[in-house]
Amino acid sequence: MNTNFSKSKDLNERAKKVLVGGVNSPVRSFKRVGRHPIFATYGTGAKIYDADGNGYLDFVMSYGPHLFGHARSEIIEAVSKAMSGSSCFGMTHEAEIEWAELLLKRVPGAEKARALSSGTEACLTAVRLARGHTKRPILVKFSGNYHGHVDSLLMSAGSGVATLAHEQASVPECAGIPNELAQSTRVLKYNDVDAVKKLFAREGNKIAGVILEPIVGNMGVILPKKEFLKALREECTKAGALLIFDEVMTGLRVHKHSAQGLFGIVPDLSTFGKIVGGGLPLAALCGPAKIMDSLAPIGPVYQAGTLSGNPVGIAAGIRMMKLIDELNPYEKLEKLGAHMETVLLESAAEFKIPLVVNRVGSMISPFFSQNEVTNDEEASAGDMDHFVRFFWACVKHGWMLAPSPYEAWFLSHVHDEVLNPSFRDTARHIFKESLQKGPFQ
Repeated sequence: MNTNFSKSKDLNERAKKVLVGGVNSPVRSFKRVGRHPIFATYGTGAKIYDADGNGYLDFVMSYGPHLFGHARSEIIEAVSKAMSGSSCFGMTHEAEIEWAELLLKRVPGAEKARALSSGTEACLTAVRLARGHTKRPILVKFSGNYHGHVDSLLMSAGSGVATLAHEQASVPECAGIPNELAQSTRVLKYNDVDAVKKLFAREGNKIAGVILEPIVGNMGVILPKKEFLKALREECTKAGALLIFDEVMTGLRVHKHSAQGLFGIVPDLSTFGKIVGGGLPLAALCGPAKIMDSLAPIGPVYQAGTLSGNPVGIAAGIRMMKLIDELNPYEKLEKLGAHMETVLLESAAEFKIPLVVNRVGSMISPFFSQNEVTNDEEASAGDMDHFVRFFWACVKHGWMLAPSPYEAWFLSHVHDEVLNPSFRDTARHIFKESLQKGPFQ
């Protein structure tokens, strides 16, 4: 394919003059892979095209929401119809009710929903609601789990911490967050059941809630151990703390009832994003009425937003959920994901490249490692230099990945090219070339 990126390079220089770092979200800077960003122009189905006319089989899929590919005609039609009425009312409208009814059917144990504008806002509201409802100060999160740029969630306990250290207050990972706020957040290692039990034994009566990605997508795909989710549910119930599932990535993607339906663990609160708005800026917080009614205007926990429940995002979300009902995509997504996993592993093995593949349905992550990956420390132990070479070999051969080894790959219902014999040949070329220093280094 054409590997000329001159227009992207020019656009980057122009962008840096008016956008911070030339981007509106840091991962788009391509800093991790050592080159200027590639600028997108449009997508259709499973493909995305850049400013220089290069086309790629897209495994970013805007980090998850395009379950049926880019520019799905039914969603475009729904958006166009909604736009003809107005992009925003600042008033409640009937479609919000239908959207909530459709969503709540898919969320085990939830009775009410609140529409928001982003996954960050949904997680922020969930944490505030947990603290306001329980009247407790402490929040528990897990290292490597990202819940948006919320002050009390940008915390890390640091690397290589011992079990006892997991029970101490965390420190800010980002400038602008005061230490005083960090002291009300605890950070544990993902999948560490023992650390969870020890923390609850010490501080259970002060814990407002535990928030986690039930399947991690922000340090690559990392699956929860069965006993880990079970222990979280049991400890939260026993202590009167709220269990919060951040399903911004996994919601309606890994199962018709999301990760909580896949694993049979019902959280107290669930956050959703991306997909519930058909790829538009829309998110949701769901839970039982007895908890959700602590939100304003009924309860004392305040949250508001002019764009919350905007008619365009709501229309796209309704059509997305109806498409899921009509097409029931999960069996095909599993078939596509399983085949891709096999191709990646066999291609790596042919060239004796250590590779571990973590996958749930259509979410998948290859790690250049010899050992299993169950937490952020193990994810970080992979060969990052090899990932960079692999990334640019993928670009050369027409695959677009997120420019970071810590992001999940996503397949859509229309990624049929994955099943073609040529896909396996492309994978072989990519892995072979990843052994050499690439032309883009």
